[in-house]
Amino acid sequence: MRVTHATVVDGDVCTVRMAGDVDMSEVEGVEAWLRAAVDTSGCGTVVVDLSDTRFLDSMGIAGLVRAQDHARAHGVLLRCVNVQPWVLRVFQVAGVADHLDIA
Repeated sequence: MRVTHATVVDGDVCTVRMAGDVDMSEVEGVEAWLRAAVDTSGCGTVVVDLSDTRFLDSMGIAGLVRAQDHARAHGVLLRCVNVQPWVLRVFQVAGVADHLDIA
């Protein structure tokens, strides 16, 4: 399933809600959305809502880590929310749970 997103800015928080499968065929788009949220929203926090994420492979994880690094380099907090238990387990197994800001 193709991944889609919706972006909402509320004050100093930009929320990017993703739905679908974040895999190698979609990671470029996901990274672009998150970088744009960091670079153009003017927000201090970018929230990545993963409540409707059905699949996340290693390329998707790498894309989130790169987006996290990009946000940090620009003084923006990037936080993952509504992380499904299976996604959290994937983050833990991949060794990135401590690198990502997960609420």
